[in-house]
Amino acid sequence: MRRSKIQGRGAFAILPIRKGKKVDEYWGQPITHEEADRRYDDSEGRHHTFLFVLDDDTVLDARFGGNDARFINHSCDPNCETVIEDGHIWIKAIKAIKPETELVYDYRFEWQDEYEPEDVRYYACRCGAKKCRGTILRIPVYLRPAIKQWLAGNDVPLPKKPKKGAKKAVKKAAKKAVR
Repeated sequence: MRRSKIQGRGAFAILPIRKGKKVDEYWGQPITHEEADRRYDDSEGRHHTFLFVLDDDTVLDARFGGNDARFINHSCDPNCETVIEDGHIWIKAIKAIKPETELVYDYRFEWQDEYEPEDVRYYACRCGAKKCRGTILRIPVYLRPAIKQWLAGNDVPLPKKPKKGAKKAVKKAAKKAVR
């Protein structure tokens, strides 16, 4: 553990780590989603949490009973991923990692339809990766151009959600038009 260029403290490899190796397990106090919302109210400004959603009923709060895995930062170009198996959250290397390299995974916070520009900017990304999407949120593909504008400070309206099968219909119409 040491100072990270991404945010606060980070976890760094001290030995080479091979692709596919389990690096760590994420520990924390099991709580309900409601308790997580009570403990960390987003309306009171930016705060640091160590929450990880285990399943529909349980969130692990690593502020209580957590281990070093809580210091693994987010990156849009990760070298690790999280895998949930039998009630355990594992951090697993998705590529070979050299010593002194910061361990990072993509947090992929779920998009919520009620998000507004300030919400997206609240979850701004600081990973510095060439492929950085600007936010730790997982943005639906159809929203990416508008969200890019929001992150630039332009509060453009979001497009309507495409109907299921709309992509196929557009491709089919495009093929017909070419004939």
